Amino acid sequence: MRLAPNQDQTIFAGVLARLLEDDGIAGFHTVANWSRYEYGEALDDRLGEAGFFEAAREADLGPVAAAMMVHEIAKAPVVIECAASALVRPFLGVEVPRPLAVVVDDAPGAIRFLPQAKTLLSISDQGLRVAPVEGQCRAVESLFAYPMGCLDVSPDWTALDTDPVEVRTLWQIALASELAGVLSGGLAAVLAYVRDREQFGQALGSFQGVQHRLAQDAVWIESAQLLALRAASSRDPADAALALGAVQERATRIGYDLHQFTGAMGLTLEHPLHRWTYRARSLRSEMGGASQAFLDYADAKWGGR
Repeated sequence: MRLAPNQDQTIFAGVLARLLEDDGIAGFHTVANWSRYEYGEALDDRLGEAGFFEAAREADLGPVAAAMMVHEIAKAPVVIECAASALVRPFLGVEVPRPLAVVVDDAPGAIRFLPQAKTLLSISDQGLRVAPVEGQCRAVESLFAYPMGCLDVSPDWTALDTDPVEVRTLWQIALASELAGVLSGGLAAVLAYVRDREQFGQALGSFQGVQHRLAQDAVWIESAQLLALRAASSRDPADAALALGAVQERATRIGYDLHQFTGAMGLTLEHPLHRWTYRARSLRSEMGGASQAFLDYADAKWGGR
């Protein structure tokens, strides 16, 4: 893969970055009743109106631009349903209304973004199914800093004639991009904190022990993003599984470091760190977690030989 984006991808990323600089639609604000998340409806609307969710369909942008978008939006304090809409929906072979919620292998429990979703996508070895779910679910309380919901009725499924392996691969890329972005957003918040917070008369970030740990975290996060972009470029099941497994494996240690260096402040709802680290707790277990992703990687590389 050429790690340098092409001209169209560079312009796409620049326009997206300017949009995300608008604190009014993408910045941190405390929420009524101290909710653990803020759904960025204004940001979602702006992205939809500008056609950002269609980037993967464009030959000069493609899945790489979509993966970049998922990563950058995951860095924002607000949360929107982006990963499935940007990287999976364009390749389903049919038009389905977004936002999307995704369930893999009929995993039990609450589903991310179901309260906002208009369509539920089921991915399994038996195939792909979609169902309209708007108004058919209930929101449930969660620590995960995502809107979570459960269905009240059995979905009215429609089977799709699309390769489930391809869609599973795209969903792994989407999750890897989102988790890398979530961790990157948390790291940026911690870096700002240690630059300002003083101990023993100097900035906390001036101590080498702090610098070394956060530098290692930055390397892990950057490498996770590059693995996700490589997988988006190749759309290879092995690359996708490796990208997801690598970032899921490191997420716990990175989350520990981020909270270690913000101390008690990072545990409060007045500080935005919890939004990223609790999202990471959810994403690191998606699709069976790192151990399952590495088994998928081994299967894709050497299975059947």
